[in-house]
Amino acid sequence: MQTNKRNQSGHLLAALLETNIPRQKMILQKNDKIELISINKEPYIFIIVSGVVAISSNTNTMIDFAGEGDLLDYNAYSSYLSGKVLTDKVSVWRFAQMDIFTQIAQSPVIQMEHYHMLQMIQRRLEQKQIHATLDTKNKIAAFIHTLAARYNTTVNNQGMLELPKCFSRKMIANYAGVSLSTLTTYLQQLVAEDRIVFNKHVIFISENNGVL
Repeated sequence: MQTNKRNQSGHLLAALLETNIPRQKMILQKNDKIELISINKEPYIFIIVSGVVAISSNTNTMIDFAGEGDLLDYNAYSSYLSGKVLTDKVSVWRFAQMDIFTQIAQSPVIQMEHYHMLQMIQRRLEQKQIHATLDTKNKIAAFIHTLAARYNTTVNNQGMLELPKCFSRKMIANYAGVSLSTLTTYLQQLVAEDRIVFNKHVIFISENNGVL
């Protein structure tokens, strides 16, 4: 899935860069904010080359995360206001939404690649909705497993995936819609079930974590 995502965004980016469409390459630092709307209220579209961004609503609720090969598109997040850089650096290409829409109207290839990227966003949001219907403990486990598998595909010799350190416990609690103390309580229960290992600085989750 990771390879397909990178290939898909790579195809879209390559097709856009072959046009005369205005674009800007940006290198952002940790905690920088990413605005999807210009000061003139014109929407932007971003393609992430490297790094991880948190996507938040106007109530500072974590809606989604975007990383290498992902698209940040204003239309894809109805309550979206801004993104925040989680890793030390994030590299992105920024385009005006209207310029991309013009290219979509002119190029079936760009239209198809953009559509597939929007479908990936939709699948992620649908998966989150499904996980949100689980009981709290399994919801937390599912969210952690999804993020660990998405952003760290390396399994250690104990069959565990490490959740990247850019995902703090406070952030996971926000994403899961629980308090930090509730998150800690259920993390301890998951430890007792040998489904995760965690301490102050790191969380590992079983590669084959299942919803019990």
